[in-house]
Amino acid sequence: MDAKPEKISLDPLHHACQALSAGQIIAHPTETVFGLAVDPWQPAALHHLLQLKGRTAIKGFILLIPDRQALEQLVLPPPPLARILMDHFWPGPLTLVLPARPGLPLAVTGDSGWVAVRHSSSPVVQALLRLWQRPLVSTSANSTGQPPARSATAVRQLWGHAIPIVLEGETPPEAQPSTLLRVEGDRIHLLRAGAITSAQWQAVLSGIERAHHSRHDQRLRPWPP
Repeated sequence: MDAKPEKISLDPLHHACQALSAGQIIAHPTETVFGLAVDPWQPAALHHLLQLKGRTAIKGFILLIPDRQALEQLVLPPPPLARILMDHFWPGPLTLVLPARPGLPLAVTGDSGWVAVRHSSSPVVQALLRLWQRPLVSTSANSTGQPPARSATAVRQLWGHAIPIVLEGETPPEAQPSTLLRVEGDRIHLLRAGAITSAQWQAVLSGIERAHHSRHDQRLRPWPP
């Protein structure tokens, strides 16, 4: 369900957008774990984020999008299976890895030709992206190999003034990271298990397939004599 803007203070969000525009890292809650965000089109910001987390650019980053229309500038036309998954699980904790449009930053794609995208259901993220109006890189708030932070307090304890803007909020203690699926034509590859189980997304696709076969069988059924 989309966030109601009047229930979220806009001042911290405006400050967050100013920090992002200045190439700084911000921290924010999501419906899964706390995240660190930067402007994906500022190379220095991406480099700073990589240094902070202690990871290489080869893995790429997830892009949070304000709406599905934003996909047009990021990915090639998504295959039908990807659209089905979007219809059922977006906004929500599902990240789809899709063929990237040329020209995206290499630190975002990992120079792989693919890009990971997610439409978050977090009210804070949705309100932030309504103001920002562009995709944001977002990655779990942790050093590589460590558990992710689940509160603003935990982020401040980890990094202090290195993160100038920390949006308030907590994530559910039992929440898992987003499920990561790569959609390649008519094939789906599970890259990371997460909040949406394999049984859940496979049930959606199986239901679509059963409905398709049912309609096909009805078309083949002979007219009654």
